[in-house]
Amino acid sequence: MIKVYSPHYSDMSGQIGKSAVHMVRKGVWIMREWLKPANPNTANQQAVRNDFAAGVDRWHTFNALQKACYGYYAKGTLASGFNVFIGTWRLAPDAASKDALTPTEFTTTVTSDGTAPIEGAKVVYKDTGSTVVRYDGVTDANGQAKGALRADGNKKYDLYITADGYEPYFEAGLTPAEATKTVTLTAIVD
Repeated sequence: MIKVYSPHYSDMSGQIGKSAVHMVRKGVWIMREWLKPANPNTANQQAVRNDFAAGVDRWHTFNALQKACYGYYAKGTLASGFNVFIGTWRLAPDAASKDALTPTEFTTTVTSDGTAPIEGAKVVYKDTGSTVVRYDGVTDANGQAKGALRADGNKKYDLYITADGYEPYFEAGLTPAEATKTVTLTAIVD
């Protein structure tokens, strides 16, 4: 391998015919002999490729809310929600575990008296007993916050709702299926 320090080559990358490859590696421009990639195409390779393709296909069936769910798991990392999903998919041991990775959609409705919607209420779901946020939204004109939560691994979530002029609301240990609910907030009396 040759290390070259030159402004003429600093932006070069790729291959020249089948003789050399140019690239930047760890901030240093290098050139090395081109080697044909090995592809023995074993049964194990095919199984991994098929599983990966199945994961990508599953991702493409998700709607925006379900994709956003995985975005919360990617926060604070260099990964995307897609990367988090595919990594989790690849680690899932069986078909049932893979099926459980599809996020469960929910609608949390916030009202002031059981019927009148509260617009602009902040709705947050966190991992139970944690500060890690898995959903953070605001209710619309119908008092609804819509999202999706992961149900794999028996996940449970704590619900926090705040709105101007109302007492904060907290409920612990909800499953994703229990996140579809109507919550009535208590007005603050002066």
